[in-house]
Amino acid sequence: MDFVFGLPRDSRRKTGIVVFVDRFSKMVHLAAVAAEVTSIQTARLFVDMVFKHHGMPSDFVSDRDPRFTARFWQEVFTLLGTRFSMSTADHPQTDGQTERVNRVLVDLLKSYAQSFHNWRDYLPMVEFAINNAKTADTDLSAAMTRARARPAYDKATCQCRALPLKNHEKATPASAKDNVSVQGTDNEKTHAQAGPGTDADKTNELDPGFSSQAMDFVHERQAVVRFVQDAIAASADRQKLNADNVGRG
Repeated sequence: MDFVFGLPRDSRRKTGIVVFVDRFSKMVHLAAVAAEVTSIQTARLFVDMVFKHHGMPSDFVSDRDPRFTARFWQEVFTLLGTRFSMSTADHPQTDGQTERVNRVLVDLLKSYAQSFHNWRDYLPMVEFAINNAKTADTDLSAAMTRARARPAYDKATCQCRALPLKNHEKATPASAKDNVSVQGTDNEKTHAQAGPGTDADKTNELDPGFSSQAMDFVHERQAVVRFVQDAIAASADRQKLNADNVGRG
């Protein structure tokens, strides 16, 4: 568990994210928080975001944030029978799993935040995209590792791409495309429209009379998922390149 701060202040004075990462599956849970978030508020988020889905972990690792060093946390986890560990200043890699997720999140959200001031509204899509991206360790997504099933998404994406896109440019922040390019991916190539003979043709018969509000709602969230997918892929490519360079050295 860790915090990421420094995001633009939203309408509810949230400027950060608390990040929970499952060490085995790499599954991530995210929640927006204010800079003044307390130990008790963080514990409630843990119950709401983690415990209700997965139960209590056998051990729990965090950094030495004052919220986690508080006596409250120590007592709660002792009462629940969970071993509570903290990374040290000399060995911050104790919680390296979360730190790697944080680096992706910070790069992704901060680059997107300039035209993404309502970033809190899209955290569920960010979490979805991260949990459905394959990890380098297992070549499986966190969702597949835990549930042995891939959440349905492609069909909805295909159908929505066949809808009129007159509002799509308005719904997708311009910086999203620019930042994907900065991440080192080819957005146009990755997300080129489906050609003849694909499943998209079958959806062209859908009733085009959808409201712009509904289309904007869907396209905005699809843009976030695509952005996260591209950012993760670019990050993986950079890590592989760095590893190759180290190996040659």
